[in-house]
Amino acid sequence: MKTLIHNRRADSRRDVLRAFGAAAMLLAAPRAFGQSAPSASSVPESPDLGVGVLYCGDRTDFGFNQAHAEAARALTGLPGLRLEEREHAAGTLAATAEELVGPQGCRVVIVTAAGDALPGLLAQADAHRDTVFLFSGAPLDRDRLPINTGFFEGYIEEAQHISGLVAGYASRAKTIGLIASHPAPDVLRCVNAFALGARRADSAAALRVAFVGEAATPRQVAEAARALADGGADVLAAQLDGARPVCEVAEAHGILCCGLHTDLSAFAPQGFLTGAEWAWEKAYAETVALIAAGKPWKHLRQGGFDQGFVRNTAYGPPVGVEARAHADAARMQLANGNAAVFRGPIQDNTGRTVVAKGKALRGGDAELGRMVWLADGVTEVGR
Repeated sequence: MKTLIHNRRADSRRDVLRAFGAAAMLLAAPRAFGQSAPSASSVPESPDLGVGVLYCGDRTDFGFNQAHAEAARALTGLPGLRLEEREHAAGTLAATAEELVGPQGCRVVIVTAAGDALPGLLAQADAHRDTVFLFSGAPLDRDRLPINTGFFEGYIEEAQHISGLVAGYASRAKTIGLIASHPAPDVLRCVNAFALGARRADSAAALRVAFVGEAATPRQVAEAARALADGGADVLAAQLDGARPVCEVAEAHGILCCGLHTDLSAFAPQGFLTGAEWAWEKAYAETVALIAAGKPWKHLRQGGFDQGFVRNTAYGPPVGVEARAHADAARMQLANGNAAVFRGPIQDNTGRTVVAKGKALRGGDAELGRMVWLADGVTEVGR
């Protein structure tokens, strides 16, 4: 998962929401797209609205970028829309955005992960106020943002929690291996959410996590997965940009696995359990349709199961009836707001209480964005 925009949430929600609230009516006027007012709910059929999507990598990476590409495919169902996609633009995002806005005439630009290019992209947005720039992730805590910018933030840890619960039921060795990118708060909250789910199913379940670095190659990810499998893990999972090698290693070793970002079941037909997926189709389509219709649109959209921004991959053959029922019920509770992944009491792996009894940290809580601990039952490989 990309963590390149302060990808989960800003340290101060109040300032961010105030900034976006002041911009709530941006581009409400149809003249922003040089056209007369369209009907209330449809995208105008003429002229076509150009929508550009900037992928920081390969849109068929079976990971983070592909999840956004699948959402972009949903946009093609809107009438009067022209889609322009650019891959491998990580080092030239701002320049590519300028090309989409200028020669290509796009009036909406969606960026999967801005990273260090964010200042340049915001400068482009400021210079082209008739174009909307939409970013994946939570906005930075800054006093001023161009009023034609918006952000999508999904709570993928909720789906990871359900994957962990299913894995806890499935593991006979009571040892689960998880390959993660780096111990940043955004990653740790997903690792811990998975672990809490596993121990919810089986209090004796242990999670061994291997941090391989943000720049790890698929080969390095596969090597870490093999090491965890050789060390006794009978379920493998991941929290990094590309989890495909993890599922392939699990299948080759005859053990079980959970996917991430998009449906990876085809890479482990015998051992696939479920996976944590992004579900950006609704957010993309709704936001673009409102912009095209000259209607007010939300500049900050956040949520998990409740907003339909995340989902779990369909259960694989190894998932039993009891595990399915428990996972379905837990997912429904999260979607209804009747539960929280991080509900106290929670101890870290040193025995320190990190979430007090009676306290619940939900998706938008800034405290989750400062997480530095690993939950009870989680050990880091090499430590």
